[in-house]
Amino acid sequence: KPVWVDLESPTPDEKRWVEARYGLVIPADAVDEDLEESARFYEEDNGELHIRSDFLIDDDVTPRNVRVAFILKDGILFSVHGEDLPVFRLLRLRARRIPALIEDAKDVLLKLYDADAEYSADALEGIYDQLEAVSARVLKDDVNDATAAEVLAAIAKEEDLNGRIRRNVMDTRRALS
Repeated sequence: KPVWVDLESPTPDEKRWVEARYGLVIPADAVDEDLEESARFYEEDNGELHIRSDFLIDDDVTPRNVRVAFILKDGILFSVHGEDLPVFRLLRLRARRIPALIEDAKDVLLKLYDADAEYSADALEGIYDQLEAVSARVLKDDVNDATAAEVLAAIAKEEDLNGRIRRNVMDTRRALS
């Protein structure tokens, strides 16, 4: 019996297989971005626990938050998301190297949130490094219009990532409480 079933962009056939094998119906809006706050954490009458959280992807293309739906049912954690997440890859690698790392489904969930907090902290450190470099450039160089535009763009990019990290940390805190 697995403790974690991770579904990345599941097809209708995969969803039907999960339903047939585990008796779990994955809601159609599982990873919708526009959910009300009250719909992000709830327990069904049958005991299923539903949690929807955002996880950070900090890459060079477009830093973003990716919605993940978690369903805890009968001791199995099901996760549904639209793209591969670095913290999920990290936990899978760690669990393969150290089999005793994961005891049960709740342990998987807590370790995912722990890895996400670690990932967010690393991204935040990267922001401070980038802003320090921008600051040094502005304070040491003569700034022309082109340089000012580059500096503003760099600051805006880092501030966007900073906002995503803050949102991600608040979401993790809510989920853990």
